[in-house]
Amino acid sequence: MTEWLEHVVEAFGYSGIFLMLLVSRSIPPVPAEVIIPLGGLAAADGRLSLPLVALSAGLGSAVGEFLWYLPSRRLGRVRLLRFLRRHGHWLTLEPEQIERATDWFARHGGLAVLLCQPIPGLRTLVAVPAGALGQPPLRFLALAGLGSTLFVLALAAAGYLLGTEWRGATRYLGWFSMAVAALVMTAYLVRLARYRARSG
Repeated sequence: MTEWLEHVVEAFGYSGIFLMLLVSRSIPPVPAEVIIPLGGLAAADGRLSLPLVALSAGLGSAVGEFLWYLPSRRLGRVRLLRFLRRHGHWLTLEPEQIERATDWFARHGGLAVLLCQPIPGLRTLVAVPAGALGQPPLRFLALAGLGSTLFVLALAAAGYLLGTEWRGATRYLGWFSMAVAALVMTAYLVRLARYRARSG
């Protein structure tokens, strides 16, 4: 997979990075953490510019998340709350917690969108409440783009500084992302089991 991604970066440059990040945010399992350092490696070789790598990846990421934002924006707060009251037990949330959580997100959701960008899975899923609870589209895009660009810049800079040594490390990054996702899922399942035991 790493060789194929490196070929995409070499063949398509910034547009390839943009499209791969768009896909990775639309379909979370795609390993963006491998794509980005390869762009930094290309910058180290003089083929690309590091700031433009970060910018193209940040924009691709924001657009990918926006594809999740739009349907939830159409859903709206009332229908989201109705859905959560009916199915909130799968999120281990009581109705009162749902009300508090949605009120908090309506006031401070921008901070959540910004800070979730380094976290696999959450950076995409945070677009759902952002849209449904009425965060303005341009504000969402700006915050998602800013948070993602800063995160991407750090990863791309690592690829830039490590140079060819990064090729050996990239094979582990996909596994690392999957491990983080697995830990999040395990924590959720444990919390769900405790919730069901408590309420049952």
